[in-house]
Amino acid sequence: MYLNYYIFFIMFIISLFMFSYYYYHILLTLLSMEFIMLSVLLILMSLLMITMNINIILYYLVFVVCEGVLGLTMLILLIRTYGNDNMNLMNLILW
Repeated sequence: MYLNYYIFFIMFIISLFMFSYYYYHILLTLLSMEFIMLSVLLILMSLLMITMNINIILYYLVFVVCEGVLGLTMLILLIRTYGNDNMNLMNLILW
């Protein structure tokens, strides 16, 4: 049973590394954030299924979907404005 927690924790660490390594491309950053959310969801499911508290998992899933939609919306706006998703070409002081 504890092997699952180690695998989920390794998934979380790898996704944090991906998030910090692919900082300059928005799309890869969003993908790594979704991978972080997936690993946290798996940890929550394994912990909360013991107590049969499913409502918290549903609230978490709603939060993850809203975060994903907001990120994709920002990505579309940035691509339409600047032409690509590279952070080096944008001046973030103007925002």
